[in-house]
Amino acid sequence: MRKWFEKTFGAAEPQHNHHQQQQQQRQPPRIRGGRFESTFEQQYFVGRQLGVGTFAVVKECTRKSDSSKFAVKIIDKSQLTPTLSTLRTEVDVLKRITHPNIISLCECFENDRNVYLVTQLATGGELFDRILNKGSFSEQDASRLVMMLLRGVAYLHRENIAHRDLKPENLLFSGPDDDADLMITDFGLSKIIPDGAFLQTACGTPHYVAPEILRQNGHGKPVDMWAVGVITYVLLCGYTPFYGGESQSNAGLFQAILECNYLFDDEYWAHISPAAKDFIQHLLVLDPAKRATADMALQHPWLQTRETADILPDLKKGFNAKRTFKRAFIAISSINRAAKAAQSTQSLSFHSLPPAAESPTSTDLGPSTTIQPISASVPAETFIVDSTTIAATPTTITTTTTTTTTTTTPVVVAALNP
Repeated sequence: MRKWFEKTFGAAEPQHNHHQQQQQQRQPPRIRGGRFESTFEQQYFVGRQLGVGTFAVVKECTRKSDSSKFAVKIIDKSQLTPTLSTLRTEVDVLKRITHPNIISLCECFENDRNVYLVTQLATGGELFDRILNKGSFSEQDASRLVMMLLRGVAYLHRENIAHRDLKPENLLFSGPDDDADLMITDFGLSKIIPDGAFLQTACGTPHYVAPEILRQNGHGKPVDMWAVGVITYVLLCGYTPFYGGESQSNAGLFQAILECNYLFDDEYWAHISPAAKDFIQHLLVLDPAKRATADMALQHPWLQTRETADILPDLKKGFNAKRTFKRAFIAISSINRAAKAAQSTQSLSFHSLPPAAESPTSTDLGPSTTIQPISASVPAETFIVDSTTIAATPTTITTTTTTTTTTTTPVVVAALNP
């Protein structure tokens, strides 16, 4: 009898594309043969735990044949019934990816209890942990990291893949060396998007979620570029740009995102270059059609910055203030809007990049899809939590529309509190 996993997902085929020759030295072997194996324990030793989530655990493993080390995501099949499509999507996405800035799937196995996804092992640690342990950190260092992130995102988008959960915790270094590659991981919320299509499921991590996801009127690959903008902001000051008020509620946070309500607070940003701010302003744009694409962002002059002044002390200060909920920046929307209007950052134009735009009240996404104003009401949703990844992550939210109700409520209220 054929195994459940092969019936559900089909046989794995070797993956080939134009990057493969360049990656032969740095990528582990791709999925071998035409079938999923069911003998994981026979071929691998299982080591320490790296992460845990609702349906899976991630552990280090060692291949017995050559002592090579990998990571394995062990998924409990008894818990898969409501999430078959999510696992199918994750496998489909990982099977077609080969890029130095993206974690690769090496092999898939199945037995009566579990599904095993064997991937590259990134041994260099999480993005922010690595930075905080450095002796110094500059804008030039930050721009190099953002460039690697953008290269990975650009590759995904050319393959019509939206990651939908980009955040520092999902960015790992391939190794401990200073020149190690930064790699995108955790494709549990990713989707392959046909040309001209939009996704409807609201998902992501609250501080990094794009406004069009919160509106639930359709979204696509631009949500990843919003997240890149948030990540860049965090890299330069230590805290996220959007704030849920003194109560730290998700409702307040989402309202700030829907209004694109953020500042470059002088306490943390006085020594950051105008080019860096301009780069962020081209990404944190409410209208996804006016948001810079990955290829456009890769042309921004900030990515070639020579700013080498050490920003690590301010970065640590911002990070510590954020963790203890004592940020100096208090997001009172009326004050922020007035201050934002008063800010003037010199625009650094470059080829094919649209100018930074103010927040629109509606956005045309195509012949039949329009983003509604931020005051629009939507049906209440049921939120499901799942945060499986190779490293510990904050709460990740996913919505499903299985609950039927005629009650309407603003989207910012329909959220899990931290």
